[in-house]
Amino acid sequence: MIFRTHSSTRYSVAALLGSIETDHRLAELEVSAPLELSDNMIQRVVDRGRVVIAQSVMSTQIDRVFRENRMVRDRFGDSVILVAGGPHASARPKELLDAGFDFVVVGEGEKTFRDLMWCLINDNDPANLDGVATEDDVSFPKPRDLPKVSLDDYPPFALGMNILGPVEVTRGCPFACKFCCTPFLTGGGVRHRSVESVMHWLKQAVQKSGFRRTWFLSPNALSYGGKGRDVVPDKLEQLLKESTAVEGLEEVFFGAFPSEVRPEFVNKPILEMMRTYVANDTLQIGLQSASDKVLEYSNRHHTVSEGLNAVEIALDCGFTPHVDMIFGLPGETRKELDDTIDMCQALSDLGARVHGHVFMPLPGSSFENMPPGRLDQESRSTLGELSRRGVLTGSWSSQEGLAARLAAPE
Repeated sequence: MIFRTHSSTRYSVAALLGSIETDHRLAELEVSAPLELSDNMIQRVVDRGRVVIAQSVMSTQIDRVFRENRMVRDRFGDSVILVAGGPHASARPKELLDAGFDFVVVGEGEKTFRDLMWCLINDNDPANLDGVATEDDVSFPKPRDLPKVSLDDYPPFALGMNILGPVEVTRGCPFACKFCCTPFLTGGGVRHRSVESVMHWLKQAVQKSGFRRTWFLSPNALSYGGKGRDVVPDKLEQLLKESTAVEGLEEVFFGAFPSEVRPEFVNKPILEMMRTYVANDTLQIGLQSASDKVLEYSNRHHTVSEGLNAVEIALDCGFTPHVDMIFGLPGETRKELDDTIDMCQALSDLGARVHGHVFMPLPGSSFENMPPGRLDQESRSTLGELSRRGVLTGSWSSQEGLAARLAAPE
């Protein structure tokens, strides 16, 4: 099996290959995970037998993925089996099948993907597997209807292949923000990896791979240990206290990118406790807009005031807030866009850093069918100036084109 790896999917690749290498049924499976995929590389494997090429597909990658897929199919025909999974595949499986993939893994992949590989190795029909879509299907499974994965049942990364990444400590989110596809993909319930499981894998990573630092992955870091709507201080401190005590582990990053915290979860006692354990001096905060009306329409469940309060508390506790803002959200007026852009400067003046995004109608999100975010020339010029002055970072300048592409699929 060749798992085509890309920098933007390396975390999911690490987890999926971890599930593969810990399945005794697949012990004889030869696995590679190249960042670049060449015809010569594929040919060498094809010359030795059957080949599966797998990809985890994000919505922002579809042009590259479809282009590569056509090239592989044109060159190697049916001598390769093409498998897709990931967020875009889960939301639009037919689009992936029409693009030439033989099988699409819908929803969480840890169990389904390795069951699919077992079927392919043994010439069994994968069509009967929950969460596997084929070209013969007339309807497709929805992630919310499929069995949910227990994080403790699977490793967070692939130690045997030395493909490491953050430890996912929480999966799922109860808030259902309309611009986000997480609720569609993982459900509204919240599942946590136990402290015992986290400790087990951190110790293994230190001993076997010389792991010196780790990042914890969560849609809302401060929800750890609870039902997703409140901070559970004891559970949170237990996770941080025990992980930072692992011998040989020098740094633990929590609440920083690639995770974030929701503004209304931030309070001074929690951040003061975090400060005593974590290595990061940044805190990723999702504010998203300077308009309470836009936040309410997006189903954010917090206010602008709560966002600004979170920024001030973070600064008081010694963190540099990295604040996410989205331009062009559905329902946003020109004045509200201007206010959001102005807030970027105000946040910078306070001492925060701002990450800018243009609204993208992500497949699987409630806003999937809304118009893509668009910036007029004046707004684009203002954001460009903020970027040049170091006030604003992020991929906002390229996301406008990606948003339009998602709204008008081929």
